[in-house]
Amino acid sequence: MKGNTIEGHYNGYSSCPLITGRGKLILAEFDYDNNPQETFPFNQAKERWSMLILKRYILPFLYWTQILKGKM
Repeated sequence: MKGNTIEGHYNGYSSCPLITGRGKLILAEFDYDNNPQETFPFNQAKERWSMLILKRYILPFLYWTQILKGKM
């Protein structure tokens, strides 16, 4: 990297989809210190069907068509 300093850093963000029942999921998002890092504008501690749809359909699509190809 020719002696240049690194400008970005990784804060340890992680996302764990936790299936809590039939058609229900909690999306747990946190950093290295286990502090919540919620990215949606609602209480993610509540079980939601929409988070299950996100895990089942949207995230795999984004991963295989966007992230792996470096488009995001």
